Amino acid sequence: MRKPLATVPEIAEHYGVPQKTVHRWHQTKTGPGALMFPVGRYLRARWEDIDRYDAEQATGGQRAA
Repeated sequence: MRKPLATVPEIAEHYGVPQKTVHRWHQTKTGPGALMFPVGRYLRARWEDIDRYDAEQATGGQRAA
């Protein structure tokens, strides 16, 4: 089953940060912000990409197997 795309509020909740921080990550292409893309006037990210990013961070930035 296909997961819906992650929204800015969902990403902010996932990381425990304000939505403004998520927007700044996207603008600077840092952290998970580099995974985000516009859908119309909204920013979205694939949950699979976020999960992969989290796994990489848990292994010290190395790609998880």
